[in-house]
Amino acid sequence: MLLLTGRDVWEGIVKLGWLSGSYDPKTNRQCANADALAALLSQVLGKRQNWLPNLVETEDAMQEWEASTPREYVLRLYKFLNLSGYSVLGIDAAIEREVKRKTAKASDSKTKKTQP
Repeated sequence: MLLLTGRDVWEGIVKLGWLSGSYDPKTNRQCANADALAALLSQVLGKRQNWLPNLVETEDAMQEWEASTPREYVLRLYKFLNLSGYSVLGIDAAIEREVKRKTAKASDSKTKKTQP
């Protein structure tokens, strides 16, 4: 997890043109406030795991990997998965089954909550 520092926040404030000067939280009250703001922002960013499901983060990481990896390596992975029995049609079918399962599970829980 990336933690923000008071200096990070201060540099952002200076770039925005809201304040100016060097970063010295011992003598500059605004710098001390930047430290406090950095601590709060870092705390919020630490809770980010609860905001996004792991699946979304995993998909984002896979897309990032695919975009930054030489095409030859990506094709090798696809070939390996295909030889292992994974096909695009099979993966699509598994995704559809999972969506239907989650939808059915969600509707069952709503039904149970509404029944007396």
